[in-house]
Amino acid sequence: MDGLNTTNQVHHENNLEHVLILTPFKESARHIERYFENVNRLTYPHNLISLAFLVSDSNDGTVEKLQEYAGRFRFQQEAWQRFRRISIFQRDFSFELAGNEDRHAFEVQVKRRQIMAKSRNTLLSAALTEEISWVLWLDGDVIEYPATLLEELISLDKDIVVPNCYWHSYNEEGGYDKNNWQETPESWALQKTLEPEDVLVEGYKELTTHRRLMIDMKGADDRTDIFYAVPLDGVGGTCTLVKAEVHRNGAVFPPFSFKHQVETEGLAKMAKALGYEVWGLPNYLVYHFI
Repeated sequence: MDGLNTTNQVHHENNLEHVLILTPFKESARHIERYFENVNRLTYPHNLISLAFLVSDSNDGTVEKLQEYAGRFRFQQEAWQRFRRISIFQRDFSFELAGNEDRHAFEVQVKRRQIMAKSRNTLLSAALTEEISWVLWLDGDVIEYPATLLEELISLDKDIVVPNCYWHSYNEEGGYDKNNWQETPESWALQKTLEPEDVLVEGYKELTTHRRLMIDMKGADDRTDIFYAVPLDGVGGTCTLVKAEVHRNGAVFPPFSFKHQVETEGLAKMAKALGYEVWGLPNYLVYHFI
């Protein structure tokens, strides 16, 4: 590494905090190479980044490929490029969809999200060590995001903050993560009609929740600043930055109905119940595999 980079590295180490990137993997072998290429491009000092993965219910070689790439990035990189720690955990939940079921289908959402909540909580409890100041939840199939993602999101100093997760092809793009949203008077009214155990999910014709989705806020009101922030009541988990203290003080991923939400949206509800704020960036885009 040249002298200029060494100076920058020392400066960063004196001013930045440790980040833990957490990713649950299931049947995801095809995404692992690109995942590591992307995290390796991050400009945040790698020795202040730890990576941790939970592999569950996978028969496609996910854990073997993950171990291969983790080993490569542990030992074959220059010292200044190496991540602080790379941890791989395994736990199966025996959750399998029938052969003709789509993981995005409405009828499987609550059960699927309950399993995802357990997966995220298992990973968080195994990997969150005392030096960590920030936790980035990053799905394995988020395929494109700025190399400066960590510096930019951390600089906002929000308890929880999420970019807007989109998809794109060579000539078009659209909103992907519908779990980033704001409540409305209509959505609050709907919830008054529900039983405590009822769970709401977003983006399905079978259930109209009346919420305002962040994917629909991009460029709204002629606001184009990528750091324009809006308060949210629910978040997804595709790319979500959380202050570690929020998790340590009790905000986790409920696998049960908490204020009519489970998993990541339940995390947002729980964090707000604990007095924390949740924010979204409608014009800061990351892209998901489609």
